[in-house]
Amino acid sequence: MRRATREDLAVGVICADRDGNRIRIDQVSAETVTYHFLNDELRVQEGVQEIPVAKFIAEGWYLA
Repeated sequence: MRRATREDLAVGVICADRDGNRIRIDQVSAETVTYHFLNDELRVQEGVQEIPVAKFIAEGWYLA
C-alpha cells in the first residue's frame, strides 16, 4: 500500500484510509475530487463528497 498522489486520481479508483474507510473516486478536475464512501460490499454508502485536490492528498488516502 502507498499514499495516493495527484497522478493516481482517476475515475473508478478505490482508496482507503488508516481507519478502513473506503471511497470510490467519481470525478477529478484540476481543482476538485468528487467521491462516494463505500460500505463493506463496495456499494455506495453516502452522498457525493467534493473537496479540493490538495486537501484530498493531505488527508492521506491509500492505494493498494
